[in-house]
Amino acid sequence: MDCSMTSSILSANYNTILFEFGVILVTSKILYALLRNVYQPRVFSDLLLGIVLAQFRVLSLTNAINLVFGKIGGFVFAPYLFALGVEMDPGALLDASSGDAVVAYAGILSTSVLVTLFHAPLMHSGSGVVHERSLRAFLALAAALANTASPVLTRLATDLKIAKTAVGRLAVGAGLASDMFTTMLIAVGSMIWRDVGSESPSGGGSPMVQPVLMAAVLVVVIVSAFVSRAMAEWVGGRNPEGRRMRGFDLSLVALAAAALCWLSSALRLDVNMAAFLVGLAFPSEGRVSRLLVSKINFVLSSFVLPLYVAHVCLQLRQTTDDIEVAGLARTEGFRAYVMQLPFPWWKVFFVTAMGTMGKLVGSAAAGLLQGLGCLEALALGMLLNVKGYFHIYCAQAAGIITDKSFMAIIFMVALNVAVTPMVGMGIASWARRSVQWRLMGLQHHDPATELRLVVGLRGPQDVPTFSFLMEVLRWGGGRGELAAYAVDMVQLTDQTAAAIVKGGGFDGVTVVDEEVSEMRKLIGEALDAYQAECGDAVKVRRLLALSSFPDMHSDICICAEDAMAALVLLPFHKAQRVDGSMDTGHHGFRLVNQKVLQLAPCSVAVVVDRGLGQQKLHQDQKCPVAVVFIGGADDREALTLAALVSKHPGVRLTALRVVQNAAAQARAKARTSLFESKSRRCVQPGASSAVGQEEAQMQVDDKFFAEYYRKHVAGSKGGVGYLEKHVADGAELVAVLRGMQAEYRLFVVGRGRDRNSVLTEGLDEWAECLELGPVGDILASSDFSTTASVLVVQQYDAKKHYKVIDEEFMPL
Repeated sequence: MDCSMTSSILSANYNTILFEFGVILVTSKILYALLRNVYQPRVFSDLLLGIVLAQFRVLSLTNAINLVFGKIGGFVFAPYLFALGVEMDPGALLDASSGDAVVAYAGILSTSVLVTLFHAPLMHSGSGVVHERSLRAFLALAAALANTASPVLTRLATDLKIAKTAVGRLAVGAGLASDMFTTMLIAVGSMIWRDVGSESPSGGGSPMVQPVLMAAVLVVVIVSAFVSRAMAEWVGGRNPEGRRMRGFDLSLVALAAAALCWLSSALRLDVNMAAFLVGLAFPSEGRVSRLLVSKINFVLSSFVLPLYVAHVCLQLRQTTDDIEVAGLARTEGFRAYVMQLPFPWWKVFFVTAMGTMGKLVGSAAAGLLQGLGCLEALALGMLLNVKGYFHIYCAQAAGIITDKSFMAIIFMVALNVAVTPMVGMGIASWARRSVQWRLMGLQHHDPATELRLVVGLRGPQDVPTFSFLMEVLRWGGGRGELAAYAVDMVQLTDQTAAAIVKGGGFDGVTVVDEEVSEMRKLIGEALDAYQAECGDAVKVRRLLALSSFPDMHSDICICAEDAMAALVLLPFHKAQRVDGSMDTGHHGFRLVNQKVLQLAPCSVAVVVDRGLGQQKLHQDQKCPVAVVFIGGADDREALTLAALVSKHPGVRLTALRVVQNAAAQARAKARTSLFESKSRRCVQPGASSAVGQEEAQMQVDDKFFAEYYRKHVAGSKGGVGYLEKHVADGAELVAVLRGMQAEYRLFVVGRGRDRNSVLTEGLDEWAECLELGPVGDILASSDFSTTASVLVVQQYDAKKHYKVIDEEFMPL
């Protein structure tokens, strides 16, 4: 079909084509949202949709999509490979001593050895995977099987929460190195084996043509390195840090990159491989490179790649002259659909086993040398065997494989991608089991050791308040030492997912999106300033929680468990307006707080900030802090936290104990008698046990507060104040707290999960934020105070790690 006829068909069916493309994109999005619950990456949902469309011929879009991609399919993968090249640092390949490079080279070498040993059945001209017996076909097959889809692996490590584990960090680094090396081999091969003249299909002509063209391509790549760096500096000067990048400047960089790719392709190099080499020459660091990668990946993952995969799978519906159809001779002219050919299951399993065994043997052996255990090393090999979009492109564009082999490779990629998340989940569960569990909370903290905190940060606005809290808390640790794990909480959206790249340090991945990078930069500068002020006594480690809001609590809980933290500090989901009232809040961060409170492996404190970060800590002008004690495990933990705070010379602490007056005691006694009589009539042993548990809690509260009073009030020589208020009900309790609101800058209260006091009866019915408890909700409401911040503390519940048979045997 000539170009004019194709254009007329596309013009006549413009609305139909847009509709069919829209159906593919929307269906792919829905399918990915469903499969994401079982941690399947985007490439699997795209492949599954394409296979279904090809098998059942849903819609009449075969000709439409093939006509469109027939015109642009030759260079549709160029942006993907360009962005992949920009993410990579070629200098990492020269660092052979690094663990990432060792694991990558070992996996590539072992896969190449296996392909060499079994090349005969793979390269059989009649029934093999490739129909060409040549060095070109051999090297292409070995490189494709040894390649790791690093973008897919990076996203999997993020979704499965394994990027911070030793296996996850090693897998992400080795996957990137393996992807870079094998793709470079394919690019170099495309320069060596190509047609250099139109007069001869074998590329005949002068023997000097090939070397000259190769040298010219290398010159273009070198020029690209200088041009890209010069343009990045020029654009960076026009768009300083802190200002939004102008779209026109970024478009100029993209246009220059496209011109360099075209220049390389004009030298008879495949345009997609030219894009990879030009991207490799671009600087991998810098604001311009980060923006290019995030924008390109977002457009590709959202629009282009789902359509491309559908186009590739729909090619299986096209007719073929494959002579492998049963009963046909080479001389017989018969055409059949590829999907109707006898399915080559042996090719699927043979190619899958070849790639898997190659990666397992080499990467696992290198992992053992890096100090991993046997199961961890095997898991590393399985993770590095993940395939992705690039393998689909290689199968579609190679031109050296049979139609049935093409179908087998499509199914092989789908099978491989579907299995890999199960391996990742196994790694995560194994890593969690390998951590030795212990009681974690402020009451169980050894005062002679440093205090460890996990601090959740939504943005730079949270840093002053949390720096204040870290400063007052560190005086309660051994020798004033504190280790803080600052976790930047970033929502995982399609845009941020497109900007995920390999990270450094404890994080296996990071995000290069401009807004996220700017936010993390400001947080880092504020934390560095606080750390420089405190010196060596404070160690701050930066971490990234990159997840959707329903899953973000897992990152925080895993970090707290790995760090053996005593306390997690989280910001309240509402922020204070200019007029002093609280805004409606962010539902996503509220969900995170609720789940962390439910599942955290240590104590948790939620901070309601009303300008606490502006408070200066001076010995002459002390910050007034009040701790409210009514009773229960959470109030005991709040009292323990207040004891740590009171050791700071710039804090003036007052302990408020709220006790029942005579009327409240009479009501409590009547309620207990009624409850006991009902339990005797209904013969409910659990009810009497609950009454006994409540009495035991009261005894523990009295003993705990008496010990606190002896150590910190009576023995502090006036450093800690003490107030005792007798109230009858919740209304009087609220009145007492309102009377104190103007005197204190910070209230410390317990959440009160297990508190069953007549003093807080009925307050839950009016509570807006139940996760703060009845007292915390009152203190956090807009009509309470405009200057007093609140710290709501929840004690770690040890029952989470036990199968409780009898409550009497649990620690109080």
